[in-house]
This record gives sequence, structure tokens and C-alpha cells, in this order.
Amino acid sequence: MSIFDPRRNSMGFLRLFLAAAVIVTHAVPLGGYGYALARQNNHLGFLAVQGFFALSGFLITRSAERHSVGRYLWHRLVRIMPAYWVCLVVIALVFAPVVWRHSHGLTEYPTAQPSPWGFVLNNFLLANNQQQIGDTLASNPYPTLWDGSIYTLPYEFACYLIVMALAAMKVLNRRVVSVLLIAAWVWQQIALSAVLGASDTRQATLTVCFLLGSVIYLWRDVLLAPRLSWWLFGICLIVAVVTYVTVGFRPIGLPAYLYVVVWAGARLPSPFTRIGVKRDFSYGLYIYSWPVQQLCSFYGLAALGFPLYAAIGLVATTGFAAASWYLVESRALRLKNISVPAWLGGRRANGESAVDGRIAEATDSRA
Repeated sequence: MSIFDPRRNSMGFLRLFLAAAVIVTHAVPLGGYGYALARQNNHLGFLAVQGFFALSGFLITRSAERHSVGRYLWHRLVRIMPAYWVCLVVIALVFAPVVWRHSHGLTEYPTAQPSPWGFVLNNFLLANNQQQIGDTLASNPYPTLWDGSIYTLPYEFACYLIVMALAAMKVLNRRVVSVLLIAAWVWQQIALSAVLGASDTRQATLTVCFLLGSVIYLWRDVLLAPRLSWWLFGICLIVAVVTYVTVGFRPIGLPAYLYVVVWAGARLPSPFTRIGVKRDFSYGLYIYSWPVQQLCSFYGLAALGFPLYAAIGLVATTGFAAASWYLVESRALRLKNISVPAWLGGRRANGESAVDGRIAEATDSRA
């Protein structure tokens, strides 16, 4: 058995599963059902996002090893940005106007404040600077955000830049990344304890998740070795469950849980290895789920009860995710290996098609 087969693994299945978990968790507050159940401030949705970051750290580190710095950055940009930009435009020019017209004339919409144009421009570079458009969500149970999922994207891109910097300095290796992981873990514990007055611990926590995925990739010959990895998987699964239901999940259980996620992505057998190989809907599921669920709430579908509301949101979001893949993402990926200027990668990448190797280089952010 190979340590990791980039063309035969279950990363695609895991991404879809985690994206669905995010959607179900978001359905609780967006439908007005209260707050998602959580232990030690970790509900199902944030666990899923943390798993996304670990998978991303594993795959993105592999990409950085295989490509020049410029080519690596180009791959990251064409994977994330086009679909993200289109999502912003769809919210501003489709979703929000549909809601707006129920209480205003559409002729007033272009001058609404906060403006639809500002929503696109202020968030254009992954900065979540504008969250509303006019008063479009005023009657919703969660009236403040048109797309709460995208807050993780700048955190993930920051992690991409860390890997890029290490690759540029030619220190993307086991020792350096392991030291960075330890430093990030210490930063996370300090942030969680608020010793230095930190109030937002998400960047620290998600950086730990990403770097742990990187470390697992760099140490894959040890940590994913067939015989040892089964023992590690069992031990980590027990540690993750026990600490989650008792105490100590964030300092101890979280790394154990993330190992379980990456192990599952690398080791789950067929039929899981066939899911998400040719079409990756996970990114579209992630970025469209929140606005779709907001639209469902606006039209009163939450009154049908949580199971139906969550199911309708999941099915509807899948439609938008499929459209995003076929109309935007897959087309953008055709540009992945084009000739670009020397300062951005130089030559064409060796022989990969737009879709070949997608599993090994997909981006996963995403709650």
C-alpha cells in the first residue's frame, strides 16, 4: 500500500461530507432555531472547518513541493478567486434584489445603503469588510450577514502565504514546519486563555489546523505508514472523543481529531475514493450555503421545521455548487497551467491538464 496516492484517495468525499456538516450546523441559527449545540466552543460546523483546514494544509503543502513559487500562487488564485468573485456578484445582483423587491422598488436598489456595489468591491480581495446590503435581511432570524461562511477565506489564504514564504526560502521541510506548528499551538493556547487580551482566536486555531495538515504530509512516511497509522488512528480517535466530551479538547483533542480527518482522507477505501474525483462541489457548497439558507429563511421555509429546512438548504445549495463548478471553477482551472510571466511561475507546468491533479491541489476553506 502506498503512503498517499494523489489520484486515489478519499479527500473529495471528506470535503463534501465536511461541507454538508457546515450547512446543517448553519441551519440552526439561520433558521432561528437557537444556537448550534457545542462543547468547549466547538460545534459541528467549526469542527468541519477545522477539518477542512487540515486537509488543505496537507494538499497545499504537496502543491508547493511540486511547483515553483509563482506557479503555486497562480494555482491558489485560479482555484479560489473566480468562484468567490462570482458568488459576491450573485449575492449582490440576484439574491439581495429578490429580497429587496418585496419591500422596495427595484429602481431604488442601486442606491441602497450599504450598497450592492460596495458589497462586491469591499469584499473583493477576501476582506470581509461589508456584510449587508441595504436592509435586505432585516426580517431574518440572523439579519447581519449575507455570507457568513466566507470569513475563513482570508485565514486560509494567509496560510497559503506562509507555505509560499517557506517554499521561497527553501525551508519547506519537516523540521521548520514542525517548529512553526509548535509555535502556532502555543499562540493558540495564549489566545484561548486571553492572557494578552486576545478576543478572536480563529486565526490562531485555524493556523494550527493548517500547519498540522502540512506536518502530516511532510512526515507522511511515518505518520501514514500502513501499520503504524492504524494504531495512531485508533489512539487519536479515542483521545478526540474523550477530550471532547470531558475536558482538554482544544489543546489535546483537536490535533488528535485532525489526524483522524487526514487519515480518513488518505486511507478510506472504495467507494469513497470515487467521490469527488471528477467534480469538486465542496467549495461551491461552502460559499453558497449561507446566502441560500438566508433566502430560504426569508421565504419562511424555517417554519417547516429544522429537518426539512436543513434538507431544502442542502439540496438548493448543491444546485448552486454544481453551477459554480461547471460554469466557473472548472473553466478557471483550465487556466491553471497556461504560460504566465516569469515573475509568476515562468513556464507551463509539466503536462497536467486542467482537471488532472485537482485532488492534490484543491482548496478547502470554508464556516
